[in-house]
Amino acid sequence: MTTTISSNRHSGKCRLCLQVRPLVASHIIPNFQFKGLKKIEGHFYELSTNESVPERKQQRGFTERLLCAECDNRRLQKNEDYFARVWTHGKLPEPQQHGRFLIFREHDYKRCKNFLLSILWRMSVSSLDIFNEVSLGPKHEEVLRAYILADREFDEQEYAITVTAPFIEERLYEDFMLQPDSARLDGNRIYRCVIAGMLYTFFVGSAPLRPEVHALSLRREEFPIAKMDVKEIPFLAHAMGRLGKANNVRENSRRR
Repeated sequence: MTTTISSNRHSGKCRLCLQVRPLVASHIIPNFQFKGLKKIEGHFYELSTNESVPERKQQRGFTERLLCAECDNRRLQKNEDYFARVWTHGKLPEPQQHGRFLIFREHDYKRCKNFLLSILWRMSVSSLDIFNEVSLGPKHEEVLRAYILADREFDEQEYAITVTAPFIEERLYEDFMLQPDSARLDGNRIYRCVIAGMLYTFFVGSAPLRPEVHALSLRREEFPIAKMDVKEIPFLAHAMGRLGKANNVRENSRRR
């Protein structure tokens, strides 16, 4: 997590510790997750399904002055560092494959879950347009803030998270990012976000999870990742279709 403090030293209330301090340019989605999105030139493109919205060249992902340096560089960093080592450097034993599922074990459940939930929380408190569909509300924002600040461990059923690897014609596109969205499922609100080709689904609410959903979620004993064809994920297949159409319109406009 790379953060900077300008010479102007913007001060304000840190959204995590609630102390008035100089605020740093914090990454809403940590920078290491954008490495697969960046082109050879060192940037990537933020794409929209809206045909009237042009491509936006991005260098460092999405940042906002939300946190003080202590919260950004120490409190959140330790979980981010752990997840980055696990995710990008293969510090865990090779996963076992069970049908379409890859099952990781020997992971630090609290570190992984608190890291991923910190991203959900940051998206919710962010004022950036790309995260405008992530709105947890005061109750859930405060629960996540307090747990993350105190480094407490969530129960498996609390704010469950599933991770899916969507394949398009048997290929995983790691340079793909889609704006987060929300929906309702079994009495809970779910938030879905595709980052570097991986689909993260967060379950927010008090309704119990179906057993099959719980079995697919991040748990203390297992961290399963489902491999699915994008055609089996209706909302994502629809979004990809809209994205392709929008890109075609933009390409045709450039040729005229």
